[in-house]
Amino acid sequence: MKKINFIQSETGVSTELELSSNLVIVGANGSGKSRFGSTLEQHNSNSKRISAQRYLQLQESVQKQDFESAESSLKSVFKNQSVITPQNDFQQALITLFAEEARRNEEYYEKSKGTAEKVPEIKSKKEQVLEVWNFVFPNRLLKLEKDKIRGVSDTSEFSGSELSDGERVGLYLICQVLLAPKDCLLIIDEPEIHLHKSLMTRLWNKLESIRNDCTFIYITHDLDFAVSKSASKTIWIEGYKDSRWKWTEISSAEYIPDNLLLEVLGSRNPILFVEGDKGSLDQQLYQSYYEHFTVIPRGSCEKVIEAVKGLNDNQSLHNNTAFGLIDRDYKTEAEIATLKGKKIFTTPTKHIENIFLLPEIIEIITEYLAQKNKKDIIISEIISEYKSQLENINFSIKKTRLLNYLAKEAGQLKDEASLIALKANLPSGIEAFIATIIPIAETDDILEILKVYPHKGLVSKAQSQLGLKDNLYQNLVLSFLTAKNRVELIKILKKYLPEIS
Repeated sequence: MKKINFIQSETGVSTELELSSNLVIVGANGSGKSRFGSTLEQHNSNSKRISAQRYLQLQESVQKQDFESAESSLKSVFKNQSVITPQNDFQQALITLFAEEARRNEEYYEKSKGTAEKVPEIKSKKEQVLEVWNFVFPNRLLKLEKDKIRGVSDTSEFSGSELSDGERVGLYLICQVLLAPKDCLLIIDEPEIHLHKSLMTRLWNKLESIRNDCTFIYITHDLDFAVSKSASKTIWIEGYKDSRWKWTEISSAEYIPDNLLLEVLGSRNPILFVEGDKGSLDQQLYQSYYEHFTVIPRGSCEKVIEAVKGLNDNQSLHNNTAFGLIDRDYKTEAEIATLKGKKIFTTPTKHIENIFLLPEIIEIITEYLAQKNKKDIIISEIISEYKSQLENINFSIKKTRLLNYLAKEAGQLKDEASLIALKANLPSGIEAFIATIIPIAETDDILEILKVYPHKGLVSKAQSQLGLKDNLYQNLVLSFLTAKNRVELIKILKKYLPEIS
């Protein structure tokens, strides 16, 4: 539990706030969020504010400077400046990054002199920056060598000053967070700015895992980002007047606070509830594809259905329509049609992981990795695996549909008499119901296989064939949604994902 100095609502008096993890501060444009962040910085000594106003021009060459001087300059260049003053410390952050590694190397050399024992190597901040970069931007190589910043494309090498806006802001944020003092309170204003939606969660989750000594305070007006972050508290800033802020703590138990929708969303985007958790594959993929929706993960299929119904049954409270997107699982065509009538759509595959194995997606990945010959091998392996598991899959279908049948029958009980009748008719009813389930047969049609194959290990088989590991296959597909391959990938997904309206 960490204690920070916070500003009381409407009084402006400083008080102590306990946080078990991170904090998200949400509010509409003009509500005083940035000023609130600046005040938090002033009230907390070991804090670092990363402004929404960032000067991100980048020089290719990095000047040499000793680490103590570089770190001191970085700390002083922006501390406690006005909220409207652009933060102009990108180059100094890079100077500090190179200086820290130079000091690390010197210390390692001194410790290694005159000893036969191997001195443990400590990872430099620069090496950590590249680790995070490669995770977030796996399709763009970054070089931090010989006091230079260089990018590498498919065909050429170029100056770091030519990185895209998103890549420059990504590098800037990574540097700032990794160079923050130990146990720092990091106040990040508009953490989503210039970053594609599919990158935001991956970037910040990775930085949080590396800097788990720090407490992150995110200040945003972007609901997509706000709901993607796990936080111990979420604060909604309603407004700022007479040097006082009016704010309310939003309960995480509410599926979406109506006042937050009214203030932040207004009439912006319709809501799309999906399965999975914050930062999951579901949210990353669907937010990238369904750009004109606010995608909110709700965990289970049942929670998605409940949220869609709850929001649409109370439209007098807001201006949005809610939709749902859930896994196909073993739903019948009749069940799928009924759900669609309630604005709940289903995936074209058994679960989201199988989407990554659509033949066209396998093809663009194998082409990108210059292993085009592996496409047919991967598809053949999927077909073979399906055939070997056919008996288990058919049993799984029967079990799932039987459980749904029993739940439906039990849900219709009204009194003791109806329970007695159900008990009497249950054996014959179950037998008759199971008889209606048509078993699936052997097939070489991969699309039909992906509709029903239940195990999530198929992606790892494809990944293994391509010599990849650590979810790199899925991360590579997701990264295409923010790169030049986006148009091609969107065209593929459009063939399969439902049109939601």
